[in-house]
Amino acid sequence: MSRDQPPSPDAQGTTASEITPPKSPVHPIWPGLLPWQHLLCAWVLGMLAWEWPVPGATALLLYLIALLGSWSRPLVKTQTALPPAKYPFLPGHLPRPQIFRTAVPPLLAFALGVAAVHHLHPAPPPGGFPEINHRTPTTITAQVAEIRPRPGDHFQIILRDVQIQPAENSSETAPRALGGKLLWNWQSPPDVPSPGQEVRVALRIRPIQGMANPGMNRSEDYWARQGIFHRAYSREANTAPDYSGVSSPAWEYRRQLRDKLLSSTPPGQGQAMLLALLMGDRSLLAPETMDMVQRASLAHSLALSGMHLGFVVGLGWLGATVLGWVRPQIYLRLPRPKLAVLLSVPLVLGYLWLGQAVPSLLRAALMFGSWGLLLLLNRQRVLLDGLFLALLIILALSPLAVFDLRLQLSALAVAGLALAWPLGREALRFTQRPWWQKPLAAGLGILAVSIVATLALLPLQAWYFGRISPHLYLNMLWLPLLGLAVFPLGLTGLLALLTPWTAPLAPPLLGLASGILEAMVGGLAALDQIGWLEATIALRPLWPQILGYWMLLLAAAAWWRTPQSVRPMAVVLALSLLVLPGLTTILSDQRSQITLRLLDVSQGQAVLLELPGGSRWLVDGGGFWSWDYDLGRNIITPTLTHGRPPRLTGIALSHAHFDHYRGLFYPLDHFRVREFASQGRGPEGRDGRILHETLNRRAIPEIVWSKGDVIDLGKGVVLEVLHPDTDWLTADNQNDASLVLRLVWNGRPLALLPGDIEQPSIAALLQSLAAAPDALRAEALIIPHHGSRTSHSPQLYALVRPEVALVSTGFLNRFNHPHPEIKQTLDNMNAPLLNTAEHGAVTIHWTGPKAPPRVTSERGGPVELGRKMEMTGY
Repeated sequence: MSRDQPPSPDAQGTTASEITPPKSPVHPIWPGLLPWQHLLCAWVLGMLAWEWPVPGATALLLYLIALLGSWSRPLVKTQTALPPAKYPFLPGHLPRPQIFRTAVPPLLAFALGVAAVHHLHPAPPPGGFPEINHRTPTTITAQVAEIRPRPGDHFQIILRDVQIQPAENSSETAPRALGGKLLWNWQSPPDVPSPGQEVRVALRIRPIQGMANPGMNRSEDYWARQGIFHRAYSREANTAPDYSGVSSPAWEYRRQLRDKLLSSTPPGQGQAMLLALLMGDRSLLAPETMDMVQRASLAHSLALSGMHLGFVVGLGWLGATVLGWVRPQIYLRLPRPKLAVLLSVPLVLGYLWLGQAVPSLLRAALMFGSWGLLLLLNRQRVLLDGLFLALLIILALSPLAVFDLRLQLSALAVAGLALAWPLGREALRFTQRPWWQKPLAAGLGILAVSIVATLALLPLQAWYFGRISPHLYLNMLWLPLLGLAVFPLGLTGLLALLTPWTAPLAPPLLGLASGILEAMVGGLAALDQIGWLEATIALRPLWPQILGYWMLLLAAAAWWRTPQSVRPMAVVLALSLLVLPGLTTILSDQRSQITLRLLDVSQGQAVLLELPGGSRWLVDGGGFWSWDYDLGRNIITPTLTHGRPPRLTGIALSHAHFDHYRGLFYPLDHFRVREFASQGRGPEGRDGRILHETLNRRAIPEIVWSKGDVIDLGKGVVLEVLHPDTDWLTADNQNDASLVLRLVWNGRPLALLPGDIEQPSIAALLQSLAAAPDALRAEALIIPHHGSRTSHSPQLYALVRPEVALVSTGFLNRFNHPHPEIKQTLDNMNAPLLNTAEHGAVTIHWTGPKAPPRVTSERGGPVELGRKMEMTGY
């Protein structure tokens, strides 16, 4: 009988009304955690609140409400029965001392978490290093701390104890410490150093500063938590470092084992995947293969984590089963689960060494150790309690690991499996079925586990990665092949390489494992070729929606265990958190307001216009000269989908330079876009083919804008096209053919977007509008051509008379944009200049036709305008 159900009359006719009420409420059924586990949850929320204060504090409040509301109401006599509680999600009769004892310890743990991160978070080292210049190589000496292989023959080399050597013409003779670690990105190195060696090399060092856009994490925060504040980049053999010192024998032996594995397998993506699965080395994987695996919902199979350790433990279970066949009486002394744990310990330790003990694998090993220990001690709830024990150890040793996405994903996946274990246990009972049903039952069990883990991770996957794969069914075939064929063959082949007597067995075993993987990759490529691996671009949820989603999952898990334990108002609250932010956004879009946002896209330009009625236009999308980094996928799309669906009214391209258009390819291919506008002169070559094929495939109409056009955007908002006319489309300089657009709202000129026009086209523009001096007037001016000196025009600024000027540049860009003369001219006009390299994304918000603009920057917050806006003439 459930403790939440009133007892029925017994044989003597005793009813609930005759039972003496207890002195204190009954112990809670849900969440069903031990007291120290509640404190650990509050401590984790406190550490996360240091980074996200409002979401963290709100999560703690909801957690306390759930904790207090999980206490069962005491049974009382009929004559003293009180009416139902006014708020069913709170305990109606919980004594104040009990509330105090329940709520205060988590509050203290929460405060301790905030204080811990505040104390432990690394502070940036002091600057003042003139040698650090991204254009001039600086000679350093350092010790190699860690090597991280990445796809595409890319290696991240973490250096510690970095000493900057004095320049040859410097009066200083002693080296100076850089402070913190250095991230050295080396593309296709001819020779990779080993941890522990000392390296002397000349690198272009610069501070780490990522792009700051709304709703996005910043790369400098990610690296700062690892004590890394500077980075350098080199390609192929252009860098010639000197190594000294002897690498560790374990590292050298592992390198030799890697070389033997490669020589025993045919080259290809099957070989690359085998190397990644067995040794955590992804350097041979092509970026295209990684992208295809991610879209197939199989990326977790390549990240060394608990799943791979599970395959290794499966070998221990197999060994225990074989021992039971050979010597059945061994189970009388040591049951098979405990024997499997003991046999798995050396296998797990060996796999840790193979995988370089990367953090995700080390954490998985700690979880395995926790589960194994609890199992050996005959504890119940091994999965959930083992997770909490492992998290306690991990966070006690490294509290800042709470911000590691890999730990967050693995912990949530295991927690979801633990909460849904009653359902999963039924799905996984395939061992008790007839032999002909076992394969199907096993496949359905794997699918059930994948679905449960995916449901638990869904908000984080949507928030961090911006896309969701619907192809979970591929796990039914992919994971069994890995666990039953690839891993046993691969690990056995590696073991065969350890001795000269067994080495001849290694090539056929490793070759077979590699061949299976090559066929698996080929199968994915075939599915991709026919368009079956398309991923869905997701709305990146706002933080209330994430909390509401997880509250509903917890309520569903509680209902599955004990339906009476679910409080209806808790479900209502969860649904409100899930739904209300979206409704608020919809209502906000209907207001009479306009937002212009200059996105931080490094040395490029992208402008987002949000108009009354929910209409959104993207003018340019930034882009890099290299195809190694897709700005549209990694920056533009996540920014545009934060709290909003992947839809745009239109996309406009000012001119055909890659720093304005390459970031548009991904949104054009994945967003619902009504039209694409340009001045009629698009990119050529490969970029031009990609653009036109995308527009044709997505059936997006192309529209040409030219001088004199007035584009009606609705609700009284128009874009006036001031340049170019047909004569400028044949100009040798693409910049001079840029679209010049003025945003006007009911006759009020809000902003001027002049693209990359330079002195010749600026002079022609000024001359053509000489008879209408107010034709260029605007409250906000985006400085043309990223602040280049070739676009500096005091006459243009004087005609615009901006209240605020914006410029889009890259951090420490090699062009020295914006030019000092531009800064001086705007300073003389008392017009503040906001640079995305310093301020991050800049937002200008007009709340009404006559309301003054509100300016905010992502790094600096609200910006006070230096002079009063002139309202006359609108």
